[in-house]
Amino acid sequence: MLLLNPEAETARQTEILDRIKKTATDGDGTVDKVEEWGKKRLAYEINHIRDAFYYVITLTISTAALDEISRILRITDEVIRFMPVALKEKVASES
Repeated sequence: MLLLNPEAETARQTEILDRIKKTATDGDGTVDKVEEWGKKRLAYEINHIRDAFYYVITLTISTAALDEISRILRITDEVIRFMPVALKEKVASES
């Protein structure tokens, strides 16, 4: 999940998402899905910011690629918060 500053221009948001996608694919990973949830109210203020643009990005990547994406997001001013979460793989016998 990725939260971007509500004052970030659409072009800048696209640039950040493209950088994430490029880093994932350069590391032999795949971008499975990008869900744009739009501008939503935060549960609590973060650095005097009340709203954020929410994105849920589903990736299949290596640990090294995830580390690089995390590094990029940490130094990007428009990023309010991000949280990588590992999804459990669906086991064939559970279907």
